[in-house]
Amino acid sequence: MGYLRLSITDRCNLRCGYCIPKEGIVTQPHEAILSFEEILRFLKIFADLGIKKIRLTGGEPLVRKGIVDLVKNISQIDGLEEICLTTNGILLSSYVKDLKNAGLKSMNISLDTLRQERFKSITGKDLLGQVLDGINRARKLFNTVKLNVVVRKQVNDDEIVDFVNFAQENNLILRFIEFMKVTPLWEESFFVPIEKVRNICHSKFGLEWIGYRNLGPAEYYRYSDGIIGFIKTHSLNCRMCSRLRLTAIGELKLCLYQPKGVSLRDFLRSGVEDSFIKAKIKNLMSTKDAIDYTSWEESGVYMSSVGG
Repeated sequence: MGYLRLSITDRCNLRCGYCIPKEGIVTQPHEAILSFEEILRFLKIFADLGIKKIRLTGGEPLVRKGIVDLVKNISQIDGLEEICLTTNGILLSSYVKDLKNAGLKSMNISLDTLRQERFKSITGKDLLGQVLDGINRARKLFNTVKLNVVVRKQVNDDEIVDFVNFAQENNLILRFIEFMKVTPLWEESFFVPIEKVRNICHSKFGLEWIGYRNLGPAEYYRYSDGIIGFIKTHSLNCRMCSRLRLTAIGELKLCLYQPKGVSLRDFLRSGVEDSFIKAKIKNLMSTKDAIDYTSWEESGVYMSSVGG
């Protein structure tokens, strides 16, 4: 178990239809969100338990003030080897160089269309140009930039080939993701099986199977000089998953589908020693292999509140 996804905010500057409803959601009050001091304390505990990789998520993590300083402080924690970021790219141009200098190693950028009007329709904002500029700056600074695309029927399933061409031209690792039923905004009419996406890619570009990497959920294939990953909702992901999730309010979750986690924040704020929190985390980690996410499938967790 070596990977923690850490949500640092439940706020986002977009309104993508599968993540946040157009009317928005009730965000947590400021005092409920983990402070940077609390985050760093937790990360030192996780590092002592063998966590090597941290991925900062949201909401949109770049809307949290002070994120560059946070990354710099995380990079100084003994035992942590890799700090990554998942972002929608809206603010990336302003932060990418400073994040690199602070110690960020790689990033995933979420983008579901390359068309301006469609981007506005999907996200509620006419900001595709800012995202593309951020991608361009990031690929020049980082060895690894992944592009995450959630495929939905009659929304963006006609852009699959366009995304492959775009990723190849910009030296990005492309990952197509099935529309996951974890969110209450899921609708079967939008669902596209990942096998269909893979078949389209194979028929156009030819794919050579590589396999899974670092116990992640994506099954990777090589094409020409590029790499594509395909992430399926229902597969062997649970048995392979090495992820823990800490939400912005300090709930530790063993699974994306889990409706409610254990509040480490409440333990910390009650004044307990780090050894007590470490024992709680260790006990929870020991139960991960036995979870059955299918029983949580209808939990109705908004993606912005759990960190994706």
